[in-house]
Amino acid sequence: MTVASSWESYFPEYCVASPEMTAERVASVKSSWESVFGEGDRDALLQSFAENFYGKLFELAPGVRPLFKKDIRTQAGKLGKLLSTAISLLDKDVDGLVVTLQNLARRHHAYGVRPEHYGAVGLALVGTLQTALGEKFDDQVQTSWVHLYSTIVSVMLPVTVSMIDDEQKAKIVNEAVPVDT
Repeated sequence: MTVASSWESYFPEYCVASPEMTAERVASVKSSWESVFGEGDRDALLQSFAENFYGKLFELAPGVRPLFKKDIRTQAGKLGKLLSTAISLLDKDVDGLVVTLQNLARRHHAYGVRPEHYGAVGLALVGTLQTALGEKFDDQVQTSWVHLYSTIVSVMLPVTVSMIDDEQKAKIVNEAVPVDT
């Protein structure tokens, strides 16, 4: 058994290695996120967006479907609220956002999320945004969201890999130490 050597080896190919959330990109993410809702019922549109996201995720990575034990509509509501909260913190409380994402990584690890799942999540997110925004989804919007997701991954993935490393190390130690019965 080998211990994962580096979280970077799991970094999705399309992500940006050194993401920069400039003021322009933050503004692009915020305005495009608001465009998802238009003039409609925000809660209903947020729910619909999140359900579409999970539909795309399960198409891209059918193996993650068993990780979702509860009704996907409940999970979709949580995702929508999390995205809205994260986006609102981008230019207000970056430290708070980092802590939120680190805690989220720990919870997701407990549910069985693996480092290799991060790639499909990002593709599903960007694909859902592209569908929701239609013609408003231009190169600037795509670049902004890829930088945002790259930032998210650069916070969450090291936590996930570290937790796997700790579990593997503990297993190696437990296998090496005989237990008297």
